[in-house]
Amino acid sequence: MRMTNNTMPTIDSFKHVLSARTVEDAWDRYVERLTYFGFPHLLYFTHRIIRTGEENVVDEAIELTSLPGRLLSEVLDQGLMHHVPMLRWIVRNLGCQSFDWLHEPQAQGRLQPEDARCLALFRDHGLGHGMAISLADRAPRLRGGALILGPIGATQAELDGIWQTRGREVETLTLLLHQRLANLPFRSPEQILTLRQREALELAGIGFNTQEIATRLDLSAATVEKHMRLARHALGARTTAQAVMIAVTRRQIFVDPGEGCSAVSETGRRGPTGPWTYRQFPDSAGHEPSGT
Repeated sequence: MRMTNNTMPTIDSFKHVLSARTVEDAWDRYVERLTYFGFPHLLYFTHRIIRTGEENVVDEAIELTSLPGRLLSEVLDQGLMHHVPMLRWIVRNLGCQSFDWLHEPQAQGRLQPEDARCLALFRDHGLGHGMAISLADRAPRLRGGALILGPIGATQAELDGIWQTRGREVETLTLLLHQRLANLPFRSPEQILTLRQREALELAGIGFNTQEIATRLDLSAATVEKHMRLARHALGARTTAQAVMIAVTRRQIFVDPGEGCSAVSETGRRGPTGPWTYRQFPDSAGHEPSGT
């Protein structure tokens, strides 16, 4: 099947978002494509969730936006970021909905005062219409959504017309962004772990004690303890175990316990189930491979 000129750029944008190595790169590609579709003003937000037993804990928030700076400043200055238009719909539903949903609760006086104030701010800046996408639990450990707004002064009817043509692509691209961000670290610069802190936590996560970590990193035990303490502080953790869990969740470190494999002979035939070894690397106890 031959693809049209309109299809190729969309596929390319999907590829660029999925292959992004940083949050910023993924977001830039997303904004670029949605601006091309006719939706230049965007707000994406999500919360990472850590599940501990029967309790869900909100770990961190990610908020990315291409809203006009003046509007964003007014929203932040008035403490209304948690009252942006359609937010209540987003957290209670899954899918897409136009800003028309706001008409009934507003006419009946059911909008909370803060919600009404924030909606008025958006309208004052010519951005009182758009679409909302709820991402709910579409990505592991993330709950979020997006506001998709058109050019300043655009009417809901105009945006609905664009949505009829581009809505499926916008929704798919937003979901791809959401999925990609689930696998990328996003922390403010002062909270990013140093290389040594990441190395120490990774080794702790696979079961090494302080002295063993010190040996493998060619450091003193006291220096390892210092790195652990600073890592706990940066992550807001009370214990090293909690720090490992938080760092893994935020993709700051990668702790892989491995999986059972079958031994494979030189001919490539699978032999009896047993420990799998890779000849170029020592095992977890530090023993060099025998080469047999």
